[in-house]
Parts: sequence; structure tokens; C-alpha cells
Amino acid sequence: MQRRKAMIVLVLLALFIFVSNMEFATQIDSDSLIRIHVLANSDSQADQALKLQVKDAVVTYLKPQLEQSCSIAESRQIIQRSLPQIEQIAQQTLQQQHSGYQVTLQYGRFDFPIKYYGSFSLPAGNYEALRILIGEGQGHNWWCVLFPPMCFTDNDASSSGKYTDQTPEKKVVIKFKSAELLKKWTNHEKDTKDTSKPSQKEPNNQ
Repeated sequence: MQRRKAMIVLVLLALFIFVSNMEFATQIDSDSLIRIHVLANSDSQADQALKLQVKDAVVTYLKPQLEQSCSIAESRQIIQRSLPQIEQIAQQTLQQQHSGYQVTLQYGRFDFPIKYYGSFSLPAGNYEALRILIGEGQGHNWWCVLFPPMCFTDNDASSSGKYTDQTPEKKVVIKFKSAELLKKWTNHEKDTKDTSKPSQKEPNNQ
């Protein structure tokens, strides 16, 4: 009897370990997302720090406008009309840090490889995105998703700015909280798909 109980406990433990490390995949419609990428001038420590400061300033500005958005079309309109302000905020942030780098904004559709951000990832594909290039824009970038507004809901996916091309130990494609949000909005977008899509190719630097 004791042996049987022990076996049941071991089976349940093994099942728990398996479930906690399994890959939870979800269907992602790249046409229902708007990404943001902030590219540093280089990979030097100083340039990477500037990147995160620009990211913080831009995300803080966009948060109250985008977190209540009900559609990708509405978010696109908000971002596009805010481009001059976004550029000004990014440039002022650099000036406050006594940096002479210039900021370049790009908005369109770009080809991206698979991206990992902690335990969160997006598959490779062609995505609509706002790109903020600092200086030469040759350094690693910080990225997140503006629509659905995941930059404003998952703290671990928007605060540290750590970028990697490596698969995380826990292969969670979309975390539960993010997956529910993503499914909610992508399902909505399937019914209200906006046909106006900007078209642009992503430069070599991702």
C-alpha cells in the first residue's frame, strides 16, 4: 500500500515537472501585432544604457494612449500621429544624457527572425513595427509588443531590456498571461481586420 502511494506521488511529481517545462504554443497572426524595437548605436555598455533610457521614455509616453486601444487600426493611428512626439522624446532623452546621437524613426512592415525575451518569444515572420534607431543602430535591440499592449502588462517582458537569440531553458512560447491577452486581441482582429498595411523591408540589423 505504501509503495503504491509512493508511486502515485512520483508520477504526479514527474507530471508537474513535465508540464512546467513543456512548450505552450499558440497560433500567432503576425498581421494582428505591432512591435516596437529600439536599436542601440552599438553594443558598448554606454550605448546599451542609452537604449534602455530611450525605451523607458517612449514606453512611458505611449502607455496611456495604447493600453486602452481596442483594435490594431486604432493603435496604428495613435502611433503614426505620435511619431513627431516620439522622435522628440527620444532625442531629448539622449540630450539629457549628453549624447550627440541622432534618432531615426521607421514605421512599416519588417522581416524579423525568431525573438526571445526571457521566457517570451515570437516566431520569425513579417511584422508591423515601430523601429527607433539610435545613432548607427548597429547594437542589440530592446523589443516588445505595442499591440496587443503587452509592454504595459508583463513586467518581466518590458523592464530589463535583456535581448537574446538563444532559446530560454523553459521553452514557453507565450506565457499564460500573455497568451490570454494575445488570443483575446488576435481573435478580435480576425473579425475586424484592417486592410491598410504599411509595406517596408527590414534592414539587415534585426
